[in-house]
Amino acid sequence: MIKRHSIKSVQSLRLPELMEAEVVSDPPELKIKLKGSDKLIIPKELIVVAEHLCRVHRKANVTNTGKTAISKQTFTADTDKVMEHQHAVSVEVELKERDFTALQSEIHFLNEDSKDDLLKKGDKVMALSFEGGQKFFVMDRIVTY
Repeated sequence: MIKRHSIKSVQSLRLPELMEAEVVSDPPELKIKLKGSDKLIIPKELIVVAEHLCRVHRKANVTNTGKTAISKQTFTADTDKVMEHQHAVSVEVELKERDFTALQSEIHFLNEDSKDDLLKKGDKVMALSFEGGQKFFVMDRIVTY
């Protein structure tokens, strides 16, 4: 009797399950559908998304030594916001074979289409069901070959 009850208890547990899904609606109104379940659309209220899929700006420290080359760039500005009258300012910057360190730099991630690398409709993702299949954790974007 105890053995039978124990087996029933274990069978009633819904362990986390890894599954493929597809984004059917862009954030912030994110919706996904699980592979093989075209009719079941999971709403945003039941979805948890890994942070790296939610933002395109990240802070990073970057250090490079000796071989850095940044081509010549010109930056222009007006002084009307900091002075009583306006002056045009132009600064030209070029680095060749220099060391540099950029602390707390912001990196903006882009995909191959030069668009923000956020989840979008049509993306294939790997999702993990938890809380007995009542919530879904979108872990990462996936590709198949």
